[in-house]
Amino acid sequence: MSSLLPYIHVVYGDSAGGTLRHALAKAGRSDQIVVLRDDLAIGPLAGIDDHVQSRVRFWKRIAPHGDIDFALEMQRVLDKLQMLQREVADVVIWHGPCASDQLLLRRVVAHLRGTPHRIHEVAMDVRELVGTVSNELASVAMYPPERLSAQCFHTTPMAPMRIRQLSDEWQQSVEANAEMRLWKNHALVSAAYCLADAVILQHATSDWVRASRVVGDVMGAIEGMLASDGFIFWRCLELAEAGELALRGATVIANRFARAAGAPATAPRQWRRFPAASHRAPAGVPRPGCWRAGVLD
Repeated sequence: MSSLLPYIHVVYGDSAGGTLRHALAKAGRSDQIVVLRDDLAIGPLAGIDDHVQSRVRFWKRIAPHGDIDFALEMQRVLDKLQMLQREVADVVIWHGPCASDQLLLRRVVAHLRGTPHRIHEVAMDVRELVGTVSNELASVAMYPPERLSAQCFHTTPMAPMRIRQLSDEWQQSVEANAEMRLWKNHALVSAAYCLADAVILQHATSDWVRASRVVGDVMGAIEGMLASDGFIFWRCLELAEAGELALRGATVIANRFARAAGAPATAPRQWRRFPAASHRAPAGVPRPGCWRAGVLD
């Protein structure tokens, strides 16, 4: 990276953006940072570069009662991508070995393929994180500022063949429109929510335990995925509504399930797993005595 020319740095997520801001300051840089907040590893991608509707609907399913204006947030992502196309400064895309970062890389490259000379990248090596091995996942947000700062002057111009490949892979992901996308063996792999659901059910115990404990265990147990706690909580709620888990506890997360299911806030709140499909209760209705494992928040 030239010490004179300004760059635009692109990264996924507020946490990575904040760390990168500190890293650039340490390196004596005051370049612009563009943070894209949409986690592309989960949810539908069809039409994502043309409109925001499908992504807005998806995020509202995950957080139906939050205070985030998802329509505004998703429109901001499209606006930033269009801004990157209009700018003349070179663009540096930061990415780690995980699906969220790799999809961001491919999406931004696809939008900038008309000006290939402007595209640069910084590929973070997972081995730079203490206690990790080469086959583990890592996002840019996981690296300390000093690690990112050391890479500020080691950006790599992207070759035309790589630009074509990444652009094609983005289009393939959009057309596949899978429920989830994993990063396995240095490649994106389509997957369904049932993969995460199976891991959740595997981590349910025979005794009541806090939901936060189960969620924490599951977050690092889905192969090829750096799952967020919000996503895992949502899948737990979907399993509860489907009659796979029971729920108990008068917490915010329980109230959210009750409202999402159309039930009053005083509805039973227990999460437990049915032992067999033949004993399945009606969706969202706990049946005491029929459960083998559970989650408590």
